[in-house]
Amino acid sequence: MATTRIMPLHTGKGRTASRAISDIIDYVANPQKTDHGRLITGYECDSRTADAE
Repeated sequence: MATTRIMPLHTGKGRTASRAISDIIDYVANPQKTDHGRLITGYECDSRTADAE
C-alpha cells in the first residue's frame, strides 16, 4: 500500500512557488524511484507538464 503525506512547499530563500513545485516534481519523478517513469500518472493533467499547468 502506498503512503502519502502533505509537505509544505518551501518558497523562501529566493525560490518562487513555481520553482519549488518544479523541484519537487523533479525529485518525485526520479527514474530510480518510479521504474523509469512507469509509475507516474496524473489526474486531469499531463504529468510531463504538471508544474507548468
